[in-house]
Amino acid sequence: MDLSDVLHHIALAAWAETRVRIANSPETRRFLELGLGLLREDLLRHTGPVIDGGDKSRLFDAVSRERILARDESLSANMFRRRWNLKNHYTEDLIAYLFRLGPQHERLDAMDAAADQLMTSVSFGELVRTLSAAALDQAKTDELSPLRMIFEVALPSHPRVREFAAAQQELLLPRWAGIYERVATAYRLELAPGRTWTDVALIFNTLLHGALVLRGHKLSSGEDVLLGGILATLSSLVANPGDLWVDTVHG
Repeated sequence: MDLSDVLHHIALAAWAETRVRIANSPETRRFLELGLGLLREDLLRHTGPVIDGGDKSRLFDAVSRERILARDESLSANMFRRRWNLKNHYTEDLIAYLFRLGPQHERLDAMDAAADQLMTSVSFGELVRTLSAAALDQAKTDELSPLRMIFEVALPSHPRVREFAAAQQELLLPRWAGIYERVATAYRLELAPGRTWTDVALIFNTLLHGALVLRGHKLSSGEDVLLGGILATLSSLVANPGDLWVDTVHG
């Protein structure tokens, strides 16, 4: 992914060609990854400095150039200044890097490929269980997701946050909707009247976010929250629910 399209404040004084090269350099990615690492430590694991949550701008107080350089001796203050001459330029680009769409598309590609493979070998019920478990495992190991949730709540009007919210509606949800529609078609399931596949994608993604908040919790049946929520809502989303759990494989 071309980071020059993502980073709006990097190497502002450089020529366009130089700016693209600097934005996509390994050192730039390292600076940004180290920044995200500090945010994960401070905001998710609480192993860094105590941050006063009363001032939203202080989310980045502990992400200093000094702390970043202390993590990697191959980086220098001059290298940092060549990219960002002001701290707020770095933090703005760090937000943009956090909300870049590349990881989201990679996750969708993986789920797309998994669905295609499973549809030829398992029943619908098994496919739902396998994909929901994979989606939950994928989300649990992605520490960018809870970070994004923090910033979506703390900075809802930030341009990068608004762009990400718009992309969810215009780009990511339609892709999820396409996956669900293709699976349903393969198993001869019909959408309930008044529903759209985007509705299905929005409901399932909301269930996934809720499951992340309630991680570790189980339903009385022993099912995880995500799978239980999907099973509970499918019957109202599908017009022919009697066919949902027929033990047949798409051929």
